[in-house]
Amino acid sequence: MDKVIHSKESKTGIAIQIFGIICFLAAITLLYTSTKSNSPAIYLFFAGFFSFSILVWVIGAYQKRKFYKLGKTPLTLTPSICTIGEEFKGSIEIEKPNVNRVKEISITLWRRSKTTVDESRNDIVWESSATTHINQVDGKTILDFSFVIPRDKEPTNKGFFSENKYFWEASFEFVESMQSIKRTWEIPVKI
Repeated sequence: MDKVIHSKESKTGIAIQIFGIICFLAAITLLYTSTKSNSPAIYLFFAGFFSFSILVWVIGAYQKRKFYKLGKTPLTLTPSICTIGEEFKGSIEIEKPNVNRVKEISITLWRRSKTTVDESRNDIVWESSATTHINQVDGKTILDFSFVIPRDKEPTNKGFFSENKYFWEASFEFVESMQSIKRTWEIPVKI
């Protein structure tokens, strides 16, 4: 059975804009409160908070616009869960025709380590790439690739309470019109 995975970037712009709207609503609430207390410091605080919310919303709009340069890019895996030592096939559907800039897909094993209570760090444990085969179908670009994760690349310390958490990603990146276009998918891998 095939599994369709949506890119991590598909939600970034919308999430940033929602945060901007929440900040805007908080700023409006602050303005309402400040009209009752009549304190000039609260008006200044409102102006800063209002400006921040507009900035965050604009950044989210920029991220959305950047995302829609390629549009939705679902990754379909066959089989639905990759097994170490066995070949899996991936197919990325790009809603635009003639996207010929993606020559390779990177496959990366990441280790997320806790550095402090609130912070973590991601380190690359292993990385390789697969060549794409570009097909044009019904006005869309289809990137097909296949890959085998070697058996000696099994992550260690995979227990639930371990300090290290491992995850696998497929990704590509290229530059177009002075902008970096990137797509990343977290892929399920079983050992």
